[in-house]
Amino acid sequence: MKNKNVFNKDTIPYLLQKRAAESPHDVAYSFPAVSQHHTWSKIWEEARLLAKGFLRLGIKKGDTIALLMPGRIEMIISMYAAACTGAVIVPLNTYSKKQELQHYLKDARPTAMIMGKEGHHIHYPAMMQEIITDCRKAGMDSDWLPEHIFILEEAGRAAGPFQPFSALRALGAAVEENIFLHACTAIAPMDPLILLYTSGTLGLPKGVLRSTASFLMTANHAEEPRRGTSLLMRLSDRITRFFSVMSLLPLYHLGGFAILFTGLKAYNIRIVMLSHFNPLNALSAVEKENCRVLLGTPSMIQQMLSSPKKDEFNLRSLLGVTFTSAAVNHTILQKMIKNLDLYFFMVSYGSSEAGSVANGICFINRKNNVVLRLVYEMLKHTNLLSGLIPYKEFEKGTYSIGGKVDKVVEVKILNPETGETMPPHEHGEIAIRSHRVMRYTNESHDRASITADGWYKSGDLGFLDDRGNLTITGRLNRLISRCGEKISPVEIEHALLRHKDVEEALVLGVPDELYGEQICACIVARQGASLTSDQLKNDMAKHLSAFKLPRYFVFLPAFTLSPTGKISIAEMKTLVLNGTRELRKHA
Repeated sequence: MKNKNVFNKDTIPYLLQKRAAESPHDVAYSFPAVSQHHTWSKIWEEARLLAKGFLRLGIKKGDTIALLMPGRIEMIISMYAAACTGAVIVPLNTYSKKQELQHYLKDARPTAMIMGKEGHHIHYPAMMQEIITDCRKAGMDSDWLPEHIFILEEAGRAAGPFQPFSALRALGAAVEENIFLHACTAIAPMDPLILLYTSGTLGLPKGVLRSTASFLMTANHAEEPRRGTSLLMRLSDRITRFFSVMSLLPLYHLGGFAILFTGLKAYNIRIVMLSHFNPLNALSAVEKENCRVLLGTPSMIQQMLSSPKKDEFNLRSLLGVTFTSAAVNHTILQKMIKNLDLYFFMVSYGSSEAGSVANGICFINRKNNVVLRLVYEMLKHTNLLSGLIPYKEFEKGTYSIGGKVDKVVEVKILNPETGETMPPHEHGEIAIRSHRVMRYTNESHDRASITADGWYKSGDLGFLDDRGNLTITGRLNRLISRCGEKISPVEIEHALLRHKDVEEALVLGVPDELYGEQICACIVARQGASLTSDQLKNDMAKHLSAFKLPRYFVFLPAFTLSPTGKISIAEMKTLVLNGTRELRKHA
């Protein structure tokens, strides 16, 4: 397009139209569950039409557009369309109940909203109608309700305050191209792009407003690309256009949204996504779509590998696995390598608040693939990958390597009690400073998440080594206090996971009148194993100090996952507390 040079190079409109011009017929995104496979040119065409519809509604730069639907191509198109108008994308948790949805809307105050008809047995229009009705009956201030609400899968005409999604397309058809181009040219990389909500494990979910620049490594924050990078990228594009990445993460998750930039900015690769995570659906999609890389949380991938039906699926297309959003330990890595014939795996560490902090790739020793080495070199040249980590580093300790700290990110380790900076290899709270760190949209001044000099205190525990590798050792709020001893659940979990009959392990502290807290271990046993509390306790006595041995064991068929694919600590704790009350009652 002749107007492309007027767009800022580090914005969605520029990146999207560039991909559409260079690779128009390559499939960009696939949702196999709903038989959707859209090319770059189709994505760009539909995003432009939808963006014009938003502009016709009077939506302007800085307005918010809420999206509530299971994974499908309209979600991505709506995101890109909002970005092309300068509006802020607000993807909402598809598991949201009425009170949670009301909280999101009051916080984000969207001008427009696009909903799917149903997801996770929740009828979204009915829930939204109930919120509107309750608001009117109570005579509440309703300025937080979206003025325009569109339903994606309408049956006939949408009723009440809702409009069919097709009406938004029709509005866009009446808007001239120059109006759209004018909106695109007004967008800058530091403008707000997306409002992401945290998982809310310690209370109500908090909103984090992220810019496009926070997802990209811009020239202001990184060294100039090395000589030959352009050639490497062109060559890599020719290779990776035949690759498919299977992303298990929802688009309202930081990692799920960030993966979109892989195809936009890094290299041309097809991204396959699920409408919602289910281990069998994921296994089926990997096989059907011939996926080369699997991306998800350790818990998601563990559930796939633990499925009794795993062997029914052909996973030989997989070359590598990328772990995101939660720490992965050596025991899980060993199980993964045993079950999958892989060339590499990647680790990463980040959060909604801090963005991407550290990452690294490990090539498994028995494999040496020239194509993958080429891709690695390209990523290294463009500063999109922090470093190569030898497998022996993962074998050294019981904790989880999060990767090598990115060049544009500063990390220091703080003593949780004194706030002093700790030397290499000393454990403490991880603090992060970079252009990727973003504040909460509504945070109180007395509980600010970022210090005056820009450091974000993550609440994660870990340490740095001399080479800038960051290791994650746990969470401050998960430390167990037993008789004054501070006990890390991670150490106990890793000991349990080494047991041949333990598939998954989670350790929690439960209240105790005498000791303050007692240790409870939640266990998913290996299929076919007959495991008892006494047997496990005796076996663990060889590997753990007496005061670290769990007092209670709770056996479960599977762990409950949060909507973002991590183990839901809150739900697991409720299960545990109910179970341990019964155990104590009959003790």
